[in-house]
Amino acid sequence: MKFMARGRSTIKGQAGSGYVWRQIVMDEGLLLRAVAICMIMAHNYMHWMPGSPGENEFGFQANRVGLLLDGLWQAPWDAARLLASYFGHYGVQIFFFLSGYGLTKKYGAKIPGWWRFQMKRWQALYPAVIISALGYLVYEGFRVGWGELGYGDYLNLLRQMVGVSNFIPENVYRPIGPWWFIGVILQFYMILPFIWRSLQKYGDKALYVMLVGGWVLQSVLGHVMYSQYDLNINHTILGHLGICAMGIWFARRDEVVVPWWMIVASVLLFVGGNFSYILWIPSSVVLLLFLLPLLRWLCTCLGKSRYCRAVLLLLGQLSMYLFLCNGYLRRPLGEWAKQDYHWWTSIWSCVVFIMIVILWALMIRAMERTILLVVRRRQL
Repeated sequence: MKFMARGRSTIKGQAGSGYVWRQIVMDEGLLLRAVAICMIMAHNYMHWMPGSPGENEFGFQANRVGLLLDGLWQAPWDAARLLASYFGHYGVQIFFFLSGYGLTKKYGAKIPGWWRFQMKRWQALYPAVIISALGYLVYEGFRVGWGELGYGDYLNLLRQMVGVSNFIPENVYRPIGPWWFIGVILQFYMILPFIWRSLQKYGDKALYVMLVGGWVLQSVLGHVMYSQYDLNINHTILGHLGICAMGIWFARRDEVVVPWWMIVASVLLFVGGNFSYILWIPSSVVLLLFLLPLLRWLCTCLGKSRYCRAVLLLLGQLSMYLFLCNGYLRRPLGEWAKQDYHWWTSIWSCVVFIMIVILWALMIRAMERTILLVVRRRQL
């Protein structure tokens, strides 16, 4: 049963009542990935700087938005650092959305077997993970000395690579902070074929249950996991079910009108979510109702410049490598910037950091392609 087959609806008469969502084509998906990874890299660097307000990414603290507002009031010239530090992590939401959207577009109409799907995703993911891990070991060897990396470092890295570090509190961010994402995306791959099959039987109701269920789990199970086991539900796919459900929901529609009142409500809910824990739980999902149209408009504007479009398409193609490498490339530049801190230092050093990450990612991708080419030739 092909549950994705939806004809293009005639919505001309409804267009004035809301934002007309149209399907994301491949190039636009790359542009969105480029913007999202730039948000993430800027966030990962800027929130290291002194005076960072923090962010409500894995947990909520009401005073963080107060620190942000105080910082903007007292030092408006430091807005780039403050905003990137506080809001930049929402680029991760874009990646989760695009994962659910893209994989549903590709496989949802003809669902592969569970094991076959896992093998396909591992083959797509792990060459980049393995070569990035080797890159980390080489980089750290030169930076701190080869003898400084002990058995514990290698074990922590291996557990991050296979996705089990998310259940070991002291290993979640060690040795590479952003690699918590690997465990979550592997969990998403594990449940995705079951989600597709539930859609065949129950339709969109399965997604609505997934959306609301994610909020309930965040409210109830999240507290139990943290208080009893020192585990964060947002380090598992359970904390991101709503985002993934939204990606799948939009993938099942070629065209749909999102009412203006719903977009305004999502903005208000997101604003409130910075002050209230109850509103914070759904705000990280509903923010996509206004963030995605905004980013799609931004990508359209930037894409009008041939140079900008080419750069963004390259960054979109490199997004996985950029994500895997940016965490460990923050040192030593970030450490130096913290010691000699100035608002301008945080900006220019962040730009230098991103340029270094891009060059490193290009090298990592070239090495991966060369190794895979050699392997394929030997298999012939």
